[in-house]
Amino acid sequence: MKNTVSYPEKWLERIDREAMFSTENGLPGAVISISRDGRNILRKKYGYQKKYNEYDLMPEFEPMRLDTIFDLASLTKIFSTTLAFMILVDRKEVSIDDKVKHYLKDFTDDTVTIKQLLGHNSGLPADFRFFDPASVPPQFYSQSRNRTISLIPKVPLVCPPGTRTIYSDIGFITLGIILEKITGVCQDVFVEDHIYAPVGLKNTGYALLRKGFAVDRFEASERCGNTRDGHVTFPNIRTRTLQGEVQDETAYYAMEQISANAGLFSTASDLETLCQLLLAKGSHGSFRLCSEKTVDLFLETKNIDASYGLGFQIPNADTSLIYGMLLPEAGNAYGHTGWTGKCFLIDFAHNSSVLILTNKRHSPVL
Repeated sequence: MKNTVSYPEKWLERIDREAMFSTENGLPGAVISISRDGRNILRKKYGYQKKYNEYDLMPEFEPMRLDTIFDLASLTKIFSTTLAFMILVDRKEVSIDDKVKHYLKDFTDDTVTIKQLLGHNSGLPADFRFFDPASVPPQFYSQSRNRTISLIPKVPLVCPPGTRTIYSDIGFITLGIILEKITGVCQDVFVEDHIYAPVGLKNTGYALLRKGFAVDRFEASERCGNTRDGHVTFPNIRTRTLQGEVQDETAYYAMEQISANAGLFSTASDLETLCQLLLAKGSHGSFRLCSEKTVDLFLETKNIDASYGLGFQIPNADTSLIYGMLLPEAGNAYGHTGWTGKCFLIDFAHNSSVLILTNKRHSPVL
């Protein structure tokens, strides 16, 4: 008999089974949250939020919780930076066709646009290890946010603008600097005041330990700081198990935890609210982030190989290994991933959102 159960219900059992299998075979823990038509249809926790204290297994593991706070890594690019630029574009405080040079006078190229930064085809490199003197020329070494901000515009391009898609943390950090120049406030303050607080989020923000959140509210990420279990070193490198501190090296060391590429923390519940905001084309309850026209602009403006909209990754055959079983049924879908083990997908064809939040980096480095 033909399966008539509608998407996404028909593969909820499979997702649940895969998550259980993974946490029984090496993945420390996960929270999965799926909604359709504004209603949550699956929110479940698996495994543990912390198992290791540096190299050693803990006597008692910390169970994963539904309200565990996760280091979102590159989901920051969407749920902080991209949402913030939706506001600025909607207010006409910036245009996606504006030249970066208009805002950063010493930027390395005269032709790169905001659109190219958002679409990862600006020509900027994927990464630039300011914090590691062995990896950059001496004039680019920085473990100070203010100094890094002064150096970002001087990072040389690795290819002509608009010719290649290079997923770039540096491009997004550049966007964050522009955001702060336009608004006059630090990015964490802007997104808290204009997005998270108005929409009612209680567990989303940057550097939450500074705001009094307990350490045991968070997942743990890398076991031994940023040393990759002792294989990497640079000045001031963390060696302790990371919990409640951003894992991303550039965000932590070079940007003092407040960065446009990484650094945001949140829960499954809060992120589901932000996904609903996007599915509703910019509104949630009485709160409106921006107009529907602006949301459509960010989703439908594609980069040179249609792999990204403005900020959003567009799932396709080339990303099938990333989105796995979510991809074949996805219609008009957009998403993103995060290095610490995060993935989200919003699917307009089925009015659905999927959040897969794991702490896969809280594992031995092989």
